[in-house]
Amino acid sequence: MTALLWDETGEPDPDRVLPAGWIVDGKPYANAAAKFWASLIDEMGERFPACDAVELRAPVPGALDPDQLYPEKTFERDLQALLGCNIREEMARTWAELALVGPPAPVSVRLLAGGEEILARALPGECVDADIFPFLLVWILAWCGIPEMRWNDAFLSGECEAEDRRRNRRYRLAFTLVTEHLSEGLYTRRIALFPTVEPLPVPDT
Repeated sequence: MTALLWDETGEPDPDRVLPAGWIVDGKPYANAAAKFWASLIDEMGERFPACDAVELRAPVPGALDPDQLYPEKTFERDLQALLGCNIREEMARTWAELALVGPPAPVSVRLLAGGEEILARALPGECVDADIFPFLLVWILAWCGIPEMRWNDAFLSGECEAEDRRRNRRYRLAFTLVTEHLSEGLYTRRIALFPTVEPLPVPDT
């Protein structure tokens, strides 16, 4: 994965051992969300050791939905909607919409140390944008056990633990998620993560 916070060239650090996934409540997750959040937290610790919180914010269209846990469902639904459509007309409509509204908005990130901002920038668009952001958010809510009926509340908070046994790491995550209504069907979603990482305990022999 391209460096998220540090490498302005966009080139991956060849010496980094990338996360392969997480284990949460005994279940393995090797999806893009697990790799994204682990990579972000790892980079915080490696590049900004004083950082104790990270905040991500983006304007997000629509509600958070359990189907976003599995993007293939969304893609399948979109594909079904295209069946029977005139592809030429659909492409023309899509290009017209892009020309009108432009590409997806970036996701902004802030790193904090003791409440003081130490970095503010946009995350690389090839890694995440406002359209992809909800697919990452919902996994934090699921891992923290937030009931699906509450996912679109104005304020949420929770915590969970995840393990990367291949790299001998335990992640403890606490989060807050603030949702503000901007206009019809558009919301600003701002998540703050308060992570700690520690070595996994050595099993008794």
